[in-house]
Amino acid sequence: MDAAGLRRRFLLWSAVAWPAGALLLALMVRLEAGLAFAATYPLVAGDFLWLGHGVGKMIAAGPMTLGQGGAFAAGLVLRTLLLLGILYAILKVLPRGSLGVVFGIGGALTLLALAGAIPKRG
Repeated sequence: MDAAGLRRRFLLWSAVAWPAGALLLALMVRLEAGLAFAATYPLVAGDFLWLGHGVGKMIAAGPMTLGQGGAFAAGLVLRTLLLLGILYAILKVLPRGSLGVVFGIGGALTLLALAGAIPKRG
């Protein structure tokens, strides 16, 4: 499967999993968990789509120079710090929503892995 197909499959599944997961957590655990999931899932999904796009462009460009490699590594560090800062802010605003944050991260990663692992039918 090509990268565009993987992204399409992941986004299609996410269109169902994101609201369904938020609703289930809000009803079964507490409202804060559902809200934390609703905020975390698109953050993590978007982060990996953004990273995948950047890596795809980097691979298509051919060999990197040392300076380009350093810039890419610095970008990864800044991206990670940004992601952690936003996750921290979600937990500060919704302190009882930590289960939603865990499921938001795990749900996005699980769907991403499944989208890449399940062979395309037809």
